[in-house]
Amino acid sequence: MKKFIKELKGGEPVESVFFLKKKELAKTQAGKPYLKLTVSDKTGRLEAKMWDNAGPADEMVATGEAVFIRGSVETYRGELQLRVDEIRLAQEGEYKFDELVRSVENGEEIFKKITAMLNGISEKWLATLVKEFLADDELMAKFKKSPGAQNWHNAYIGGLMEHTYEVMRICGEVCALYPEADKDVVTIGAFAHDIGKTIELDVNTFEYTVDGGLIGHLTLGYETVSEKIKNIKGFPKELALRLKHIILSHHGEYEQQSPILPKTLEATIVYQTDELVSQANAVKELIQSQSGGDRTWSGFVTIKNRKYLLKK
Repeated sequence: MKKFIKELKGGEPVESVFFLKKKELAKTQAGKPYLKLTVSDKTGRLEAKMWDNAGPADEMVATGEAVFIRGSVETYRGELQLRVDEIRLAQEGEYKFDELVRSVENGEEIFKKITAMLNGISEKWLATLVKEFLADDELMAKFKKSPGAQNWHNAYIGGLMEHTYEVMRICGEVCALYPEADKDVVTIGAFAHDIGKTIELDVNTFEYTVDGGLIGHLTLGYETVSEKIKNIKGFPKELALRLKHIILSHHGEYEQQSPILPKTLEATIVYQTDELVSQANAVKELIQSQSGGDRTWSGFVTIKNRKYLLKK
């Protein structure tokens, strides 16, 4: 029976299969090679180190694969990690895929809710654009499976679709409070704001693709929306600009790799909602994964420069 990451405790031996998310062949200060690994299953992720036979092991396994690990759980600076004595590719029959990779539950139900919100758009040009998106079976298949991010929020299969639904739903509530905003523009902008992530991240490894690493999902999303608009003869230029502006500005700040700042009410709503939803999801996941025992605070989160309170 598989031992899940969330069930591991310091000092216990481990013989189990995990998903290999990252690996790096590094060297100690003395020049000895060792492996830095990140493994995961459907309950979480864990850092791991292999100090002996690192070179041969590095050649034996690859990211995006299921790997069998024998070793032990250690505590380092208050955090659990694996000390790996043996690692190899897992064999068929040693694991179940759905135990290793987390997927959004009720994915088809979420997609139906997204479709319903999109079909509620009344502006004729945007309604036509919705049809262009929904008719693209390949893009929609990627949209349903893609992660919402590599690590921080919604980092699991279907996470992009889940995140998009939450942004669209809250944007709708915000538009009810601010009727001055063009709800149709906000709705399709919220739907398409992260569409570039279908290209940016590899759905199997969650690693950046070449396009994702060199261009990024804001530009990739801009290109995707632009291509769809080009298929609609006569699409109004001003309407296209307002929608493209949402895609390019939805990170909100230059420091967050946004090439332009939000300069419309609609772009402001999408940016602020996206920020709220992504951060809330990330903190929720962090609390769920690290709660338990006598811990009061989470581990230090470098990306946010803080620890989070775990206990209510």
